[in-house]
Amino acid sequence: MRFRHRRARELEEGESYYVSMTDLMVGVLFIFIIMLAYFALHFRDTTEELISAKDAQTTALMQVATDLRARQAEIEVDNRNRIVCLKDTDLLEAGATGDRRCFAYSAVTPGRNTDETTQRIAAAQALFASSLNGDIGSAVPSASVNLSDGSTSFDADRLFTTGTATLTDEGRTAVAELARGLAARLPCMAYGVSVSNCPETPKMNLVTIVAYANINAAITEGRAAQALSLERSVVFHQALLTAQPVLGQLKNQPQGGEPLLRLVSVSQSSSSAPSGGSGKTLAIRFEMAAPAQK
Repeated sequence: MRFRHRRARELEEGESYYVSMTDLMVGVLFIFIIMLAYFALHFRDTTEELISAKDAQTTALMQVATDLRARQAEIEVDNRNRIVCLKDTDLLEAGATGDRRCFAYSAVTPGRNTDETTQRIAAAQALFASSLNGDIGSAVPSASVNLSDGSTSFDADRLFTTGTATLTDEGRTAVAELARGLAARLPCMAYGVSVSNCPETPKMNLVTIVAYANINAAITEGRAAQALSLERSVVFHQALLTAQPVLGQLKNQPQGGEPLLRLVSVSQSSSSAPSGGSGKTLAIRFEMAAPAQK
């Protein structure tokens, strides 16, 4: 009976040993599964963080640029004003003349002092500017689109017949292409019209059509040039609304609010300005509102 008793005890001790090992292996396997699930869940975020730019504006542009190719190019950089210039032979595959092309780049430097709101607005501006440039860049070569915020400038004397507020053929093309691009994008960034399938993006606070001119206000011709500059901005504004009536319905607030598209005329008086004025530019500026806090 003693032999049987000792044998039973040895069997119990052996079985207990194997049970403990099984529990240990199950515990290790369970921890391994938890770690694997954790890394799987964070793989996408980690990969995006590693391959994306730290600047929100650059990251946004990289989402649009789907066919980037490396090229050797000599660039000139104005660090103070954040302007970079290079020859169009490094940019264009056809039609290059060897002239310089200059662009503004983001003044937003990523870091601890750059808040999320600023980064988000910069990214939204970059996407809007890139899209707008794609809309009108090829159709209106004379248009100058700032790729930081989308501000677009035109030579007023090319948009209008000399000395008048009558649109030229180039001016009508510019109006049509610009209106089409704005009508495709602004309704999702404003209020006043019903839209669907809009991406989450900050709203526009103001879109301003600005007429610039250097004039001599001391003479009759200078004041006439100032009046013509204002009249041209009015004609340009009306032409945009005629081409795409939806632009006239856009507001900057959900309830009430002001029209999104507005007019400004800026004239700088100088005694050295020619009698008919100079530096006549028509531009459209975009001002984004800060995203609402959640």
